[in-house]
Amino acid sequence: MWLARGLAVVALLALPGLALGQAVPGDQPPAAAPPATPEAPPLPSRTIQSPRDAKPVAAPILTVDQDVLFAASEWGKRTQRILEEEGGKIETENERLAAQLSDEESALTQQRGTLDPAEFRRLAEAFDTRATEVRRQRAQVVQDLNAWAEADRAVFYRAALPLMGEMMQERGAVAVLDRRTVFVSMDAIDMTQDLVSRLNAELGDGAGTVPLNTPVPK
Repeated sequence: MWLARGLAVVALLALPGLALGQAVPGDQPPAAAPPATPEAPPLPSRTIQSPRDAKPVAAPILTVDQDVLFAASEWGKRTQRILEEEGGKIETENERLAAQLSDEESALTQQRGTLDPAEFRRLAEAFDTRATEVRRQRAQVVQDLNAWAEADRAVFYRAALPLMGEMMQERGAVAVLDRRTVFVSMDAIDMTQDLVSRLNAELGDGAGTVPLNTPVPK
């Protein structure tokens, strides 16, 4: 049942929490790659803790963790909920279509001995064309969901930029660096959590800012 196998693979593409690159039954195992030359591991960033009662300090350089900024915000949490919900719907629909086409394939195979060879070939080609189109459509659904997620995240950062600029001015900073690229710093100069609070108050969860058009199952 090559088609059912193909749809199962489509169901795994780019869904939150699902691993890519899983083995497909019948595929040949990849050749072993030559051993890579050992490389020195990247230096980890390190944050020096400030006293619990320390207040944000005025500093020329501030830091922010971009991933945490999005994930901890109400906007990012809404986006993740939608990805999980839509991902579940896609997987369910893929499984339904895989079962449906598998049944059609079995029924067609059973008719092979009773049909004229030319008629069977015509029906088989029509089935193959339809199955290929179904796979293309399901892959497009996943691609559209990923494109929406990327657009939604990009809009979030654009909306966050003016508020980040306000906090820079308030703290007398001239630059904000991604915390993950800083080798060592005091956590007092990190503005991530304070910025999350301001974003939640000013932007909310961003619902409807980037519309998600979900296809109607056929």
